[in-house]
Amino acid sequence: MIHIDDTNNTLPKCVLRNGTATPSQVAMRRKMLGIWHRITWGEVLTEVRNIGAGLLASELATDPCIVILGNNEPELFWAEYAVQAIGKAAVCLYPDASEAEVVTLFRDCGAHVAFAEDQEQCDKLLEIADRVPLRTIIYWDERGMRGYDDPRVMSLAALAAKGREALASTPDLVDRLIVKGRPEDLAVVIYTSGTTGDAKGVMGTHRYLLDCALRWRDVLDAHACANYVSYISPAWATEQYLGLGLGVALPMIVNFPEEPETVTTDTREIGAEFLFFSSRQWEAIVSSTESRMRDAGWLARSVYRWGIKTLVETQENLPGRLPRFKRALADALVANPMRDRLGFKYLRTAVNSGSALSPEVFDLFHALGVSLRNVYGFTEVGIVAATQGERRFGTVGKPLKSWLGTTPLETRIENSEIQVRGGVIFDGYYGKPDAMAARITPDGWMRSGDAGYFEEDGYLVYLDRLDDLRRLSSGKTIAPQFIETRIRLSPYVRDVVVIGDASRDYVGALIDIDVDLVGKWAEERQISFSVHADLSQKAEVLALVRSELERINETLPEHCRVVRFINLFKSFDADEGELTRSRKIRRTVVEQRYKTLIDAIYGGLDLVSSSVEVKFRDGRSRIIQADVAVCSLQARQA
Repeated sequence: MIHIDDTNNTLPKCVLRNGTATPSQVAMRRKMLGIWHRITWGEVLTEVRNIGAGLLASELATDPCIVILGNNEPELFWAEYAVQAIGKAAVCLYPDASEAEVVTLFRDCGAHVAFAEDQEQCDKLLEIADRVPLRTIIYWDERGMRGYDDPRVMSLAALAAKGREALASTPDLVDRLIVKGRPEDLAVVIYTSGTTGDAKGVMGTHRYLLDCALRWRDVLDAHACANYVSYISPAWATEQYLGLGLGVALPMIVNFPEEPETVTTDTREIGAEFLFFSSRQWEAIVSSTESRMRDAGWLARSVYRWGIKTLVETQENLPGRLPRFKRALADALVANPMRDRLGFKYLRTAVNSGSALSPEVFDLFHALGVSLRNVYGFTEVGIVAATQGERRFGTVGKPLKSWLGTTPLETRIENSEIQVRGGVIFDGYYGKPDAMAARITPDGWMRSGDAGYFEEDGYLVYLDRLDDLRRLSSGKTIAPQFIETRIRLSPYVRDVVVIGDASRDYVGALIDIDVDLVGKWAEERQISFSVHADLSQKAEVLALVRSELERINETLPEHCRVVRFINLFKSFDADEGELTRSRKIRRTVVEQRYKTLIDAIYGGLDLVSSSVEVKFRDGRSRIIQADVAVCSLQARQA
């Protein structure tokens, strides 16, 4: 019997263990047409065997890597396990990746075979098939695919049928390869977000995935058969550790929402015990809640304000009957209904990752009884540190234990940079054998590129990317992400980029308004508008954003306060390279694209004409032009 912390373990070995030892145990649930359907471990093992045997029988397993492109569904998981079962590496791509991004990643990993979810993804792959070149596309959703007669396209059902034929004559065809698999074998190639340059393929072994999964088990306090909702794209390393890694190794019950748009309602139905959101998602929950309460009646708004204030003040379990009674009443009137509405009723642990989250957000969720934790890590090493229940919201916790590494996982600060060694790390960058050397210091530590420091009691504080820290002409240093985190707490701000450098003596900001919420606000006040560009430049909207920034400035150190800002006339978009697919700002790209606006902020102008090219998914593009107001909040600081 293979145990989760067995040093000889692989993901396919875990599938084989689960499918043979507990074949009737529920492994997955998927929602289809409003109904949850169960999938057992016995069924998962059968699918993995059939797909793996089909790849072998069709002679499609000749490349080291096979690409998988689609939303989170059981078939994506089966395909990855099958690819790994026959000794190949899986490369998952974001389903909304543009054709140019897909071409670049295909060429980088050298794959000629791809699994695709549906007609949309097949069309995208067929468009670039000759440029790659792509030999075979295997789709699993057959809707809309009946009229396709391209010989490069085949269904997953047809591939599985070939696998069953091969297994009929050689029943142990796939099982023999699973047993031969080694923890040191390449399991996945995970592409970095590319916030500071081109995305690189991080090579992860089975031991790397499982060691990271075990660290996550400690952070989540996870147990076997726990309910986990899979909605993070497996192109992001975290889903490789959680849904695909811990889901099969622990194992957990992995639940798949019907559509990306139904994640919230489906999570509420399934009663998820663990949730992993990026900081922007947690902030969006707070912002949307705040927006709804602003629009609520005075009684509901008053009860909510009183309840949250009471819950925050009584988190420390103050002695006395009155505080306990007030907390119980606030929990009954506010916290319990909110947990139920948000789908957090059965939530045991919630995790924030991707970037910093303000203490105010942590205060709110902990007041509601949600154990929200900070984690820190990067793709090359996996999760490194985490808070585990303690109220240290300004930190990312203490370093975690490596279960499968031959040496302990250690963290240090060198020249303000967070550096890591020990544990189990990546095997280098795919196709770039010399690139890893640049990340390793002469004494053997892995460079993160992130700025941080340790507090006296050993808690790690993450500041920002080293390259993103800015020093103003006054000599004072700002961490843009620290300021942006607090500005995004406004329900009317969707995103923001803070500007400042050695040639400038104050902080400026490019504001991306939340069009839906600001539009609703404008309609309620009978303010007419047409498109995003028109709405963002309305005098009333500029005044609204100014008041929000003035309120937020009061919570910031004086040298970090925004002095001038611009409301952008379009939203930041991943298709235009302004965001990564995980919605992280590509700061260098934004500063280059909006240089005219940034120069206007610091040039003393009140109005500037600007234009930018917008690209559409069908390859078309057009120029958006607008007159943009430059707004001031306070007198410039000397």
